[in-house]
Amino acid sequence: MTRDQAFSLAKVFGAKPQNWVTKQTDYLVVGLIETALGEEPITKKLLTGTPTISERDFLDWCQARLARWSRSLGG
Repeated sequence: MTRDQAFSLAKVFGAKPQNWVTKQTDYLVVGLIETALGEEPITKKLLTGTPTISERDFLDWCQARLARWSRSLGG
């Protein structure tokens, strides 16, 4: 998924996505980082010590939020 798509999903489910990492950042969603052959796939954001989750984990979180909403609506 693109960053814009992930931001939209996060907003729908109540998260506050941002393009930077701060002390208030709970999780960093990490997708595919493309690099040249032999180059380390690293970004400075990964060096902050902020807990990371995979794109799959993020989608699982979205699905869990949707299921919770569905149950609260009687579905």
